[in-house]
Amino acid sequence: MKKRFLSLILIATMAFSMTACGKKTAEQPANEVKDESENDSYCYNISALLSEDNTYNQVLLQGFTDCLTDYLGEQHFKITKEAVDEENSSDMLVAHTISKSPDMIFTAGKSTLLSAKKGTEFIPIVATGIVDFKGTLRIASLNGKSWDKTTGTNVTGVSSKPSIVDQVSLMIEATKDLQTVGILFSADDTDAIYQNEIFEAYLNQAGIPWKEYLIPSPVETSISSEEEQNSTALSASKYVAFSAKQGMNNDIISLDDSADPGLNSTSSTRVALVSEFWEGGKVLPVTEEVSEDESAEAKDTTDKSTKDSKSSDEEEEIVPTLEELISEVCNECSAIYIPYGSTLSSEMETIGNITTAAGVTVVAGDTEVGEHALVTLFQDPYTLGYAAGKKAVKVFNGDEISSIKIGSGDGDDAVKLYNGTIAEKFEMEFPKSFKELNEFLDTYEYGSTTTRYTASGEE
Repeated sequence: MKKRFLSLILIATMAFSMTACGKKTAEQPANEVKDESENDSYCYNISALLSEDNTYNQVLLQGFTDCLTDYLGEQHFKITKEAVDEENSSDMLVAHTISKSPDMIFTAGKSTLLSAKKGTEFIPIVATGIVDFKGTLRIASLNGKSWDKTTGTNVTGVSSKPSIVDQVSLMIEATKDLQTVGILFSADDTDAIYQNEIFEAYLNQAGIPWKEYLIPSPVETSISSEEEQNSTALSASKYVAFSAKQGMNNDIISLDDSADPGLNSTSSTRVALVSEFWEGGKVLPVTEEVSEDESAEAKDTTDKSTKDSKSSDEEEEIVPTLEELISEVCNECSAIYIPYGSTLSSEMETIGNITTAAGVTVVAGDTEVGEHALVTLFQDPYTLGYAAGKKAVKVFNGDEISSIKIGSGDGDDAVKLYNGTIAEKFEMEFPKSFKELNEFLDTYEYGSTTTRYTASGEE
């Protein structure tokens, strides 16, 4: 199989990247047709950069590695792994990597992809662990055309965004009386906002009312300035989600002479939105203990108290606690959506305790959040890593990386999970199409459901 690279510059890079695993030499021009015995001597050097050295990213890398083993043979590539930590930033890792002139950079997570893209325009980058490639790489839509999933640069990869439409279906299936939906977000969590807006679009199609709630992220709560606490403006390095509704496709109008795109721009501010179907929150069932008149009176008292607390501009504004915010959401909503990779995952124990006590369904975007949610979807990161490996094989086989489309996971591979502890408190039983979250995760083997390539060409 002929091994060609992307350009003369990359070929030159490969020629100087000689290692002990049998690299091509200058005496063997990369553009010269070789026989099979010569081709068997090649070895690609790949730098794997993890934004965080966690299980998820390690499984992504394992899937990527196994794919290259299946397609190229383990003797034909060498992977050197490095991870961001307290002593090594993503920029530092990339600088060190580029100095070694690898044939390819594999990234898991946003920080290493951004650093790698900033560090080189020539070395091919295959990325995973990215929710929104278009937004992360700031790819503009031209003339209103839909994005064709190619980056036009030295980057390709596979998105880790789960199937949002399947999550909406999961919410409908798992909520006994779905009247209204609460959408939680932190102003600086652009990946969550991106997923939220897709989720909201599907709710709109179904005619289900939703309301967004701004929840300070753990990082935001450390800010002491009241002005900063109450602001949703993003810094120059944090951009609003790029979607059909807000962000990338907006005209960015700078309010001063700042060179940073979007900084101090109206498009850099994200406020909580409410759907057109919203009519004031869910209607609570009338119980024997509380009559309709008493319920209405209690609601009027609460509304009056809320208005009175905001009536005077001279009084000091009281910033509500996380518990108070989540309680407000539970009072108005039948179900809550928290997307994949949300920065609120570290607050899920508190959120889960309140929502469970209130009988409110929480649909989680990942299993970390799912530990304190009623239901979630599981997608094996090994499969995503393996799919990213196929992108790398295309690059090594000579395909132009700028034209290799960004891939995504197969929604059919997702597993529906429910939290048995919460389900018991809700007095709910789930069909066999669901698996109990903790039992499933305790026994599941990553990669066990992935169909791998064999030497015979069968998958």
